[in-house]
Amino acid sequence: MNKYLPLVAALVLSSSTVAAQSFEDVFNAQRALHGNGHAFTFEGEQYTTDHPEELEAAAPANATNAKALIASAKAMHAEVKAVGYDWTLTKGILKNASKALKAGDFQKAMNLAAQAKYHARMGVAQYHNSKQSWLNMVPE
Repeated sequence: MNKYLPLVAALVLSSSTVAAQSFEDVFNAQRALHGNGHAFTFEGEQYTTDHPEELEAAAPANATNAKALIASAKAMHAEVKAVGYDWTLTKGILKNASKALKAGDFQKAMNLAAQAKYHARMGVAQYHNSKQSWLNMVPE
């Protein structure tokens, strides 16, 4: 019985820690464990492990949706460029998305645009995180 006590204690502590996690922590853990398309519950609500851009790329593959997603990705890229945190690979992905659109491969264009938009969104998040980290390091 005593050999199981640490295991029980770890489970009790883990369950209270999980309850205190942020949505982002839970999402990232679920995404790492299950990949995209997995359903999970957080604070009584159902969510999936899909990034918003993946949901956008899941729309019907046609010229209109591909153009809209590429335009949205370009706008997000302009936003991240404005704060100086754009990633070098994003521009090339956007160029390939436009090529796929011209070739009529709408799904490929949407997937690439979604990837570029995700990278731009992560660049914006990186900017805000570094700004906050810098403020946290300044002594009061």
